[in-house]
Amino acid sequence: MGLASVTYHEFAERPLSDSCWSTSTGPDGRVYIACCIEHTGGGTATVVRPRLDGTPEYLFDLDEVTGDRRDSGRATQCKIHYSFVPDPERDLMWCATHLSGPPIGEKRYNPWASWHDPVRAFRGAYLVAYDVRRNQVAHSTLMIPREGCRCLAFDARRRVLYALTYPRDHLVSYDLDRGTLTDLGRIGSVNAQCLFLDRRGRVHTVGDRGRLVRYDPEIGRIEELPWSWPVEPAQTPWHAVIYDAVADPASGAIYGIPWKPRPHLARFWPEDGPSGRLEDLGLIGQQCDPRRPVAINLNHVGGLVFAGDGRLLYVRAAWLPGTEHGRVIHPRACGPTVHTTRAVLCAYDPRSGTHSDVCDLDGGAGPNLYIARGARSATGDLYFGKIMATPAGYFQVRLPGSTSTPVANCLRMWG
Repeated sequence: MGLASVTYHEFAERPLSDSCWSTSTGPDGRVYIACCIEHTGGGTATVVRPRLDGTPEYLFDLDEVTGDRRDSGRATQCKIHYSFVPDPERDLMWCATHLSGPPIGEKRYNPWASWHDPVRAFRGAYLVAYDVRRNQVAHSTLMIPREGCRCLAFDARRRVLYALTYPRDHLVSYDLDRGTLTDLGRIGSVNAQCLFLDRRGRVHTVGDRGRLVRYDPEIGRIEELPWSWPVEPAQTPWHAVIYDAVADPASGAIYGIPWKPRPHLARFWPEDGPSGRLEDLGLIGQQCDPRRPVAINLNHVGGLVFAGDGRLLYVRAAWLPGTEHGRVIHPRACGPTVHTTRAVLCAYDPRSGTHSDVCDLDGGAGPNLYIARGARSATGDLYFGKIMATPAGYFQVRLPGSTSTPVANCLRMWG
């Protein structure tokens, strides 16, 4: 299945880690990765940066740099969830924290039930700036009180961060120069996993019913666009919120996938008319019986990233046909056994419209089916975060003929 070189790196120094949601390229051209502990009470996330040989360098723990310690008795600063963004002008890598990790000594955390709890309630999402030139944390601040940051995007020209909050699912903006948070409005009840920006700084995401929504900072209003995310004939657009999106450096088009089983790849042209234009590029996940349900954590696609040759790379889950209704393999996912699942790195060529398999991603503890995010370093190496593993870790992939590339071509201004 190709001549790609694949190496798996486990978070051996964080044996309780259980997920790796976010990977993103920093303004130094190196990749930053979130090592998360969300299923063990009293854990905290660690920011990791692969060395030149791909092995993990543990930079800092979130509880220490925020001052919200893991043993405080509150819900913990357990993860960074699609919330890295680079700031090339100031050589900073921004990250924001998310909730789900229970207080120390407890097994789970419910943010709604604990909203008014003065002892256990989550303090809120912290914003941390890491200086990639000095290799140190520049500062941290409480950005979103009481709620977590589900995903983050950065308008570098206006110096404004945008985030979706959890659990209330509000779009908020944070002015970095003023240090002020503004609530822009509620999106829905099903949290999208991604925000993306167009070249004018307009922010896009997808609401509960699968409809694209856009916030234009020039008019200060959230608009619903006349586009629904494409789904299979057996489905409705409900829950077709966006999971991952990446901009094509060549055309400016945005490619995205939904957080929904039987996912379709779609391409959005934000400047094509007053509402943009959405194209359905077809089913990208594995086909299965449309008469039977399938788990979203099994029939999954993630890790969108553009390779240096202009191909869109993604990772799809694959399994033996007919085994998708097997036993539980993870507390939050149901599906086939570990031995019948694979994570397949694939490529889509925008010029020909064709898909091809590149290689399998295999290694570490647990099943290899759910890849969260992907990133490309300036050296040309690709990194993909793996979840459903304890310890968690990430894959390093080197494609045949891959070469160094300008840092600007690797950056993604949203998590």
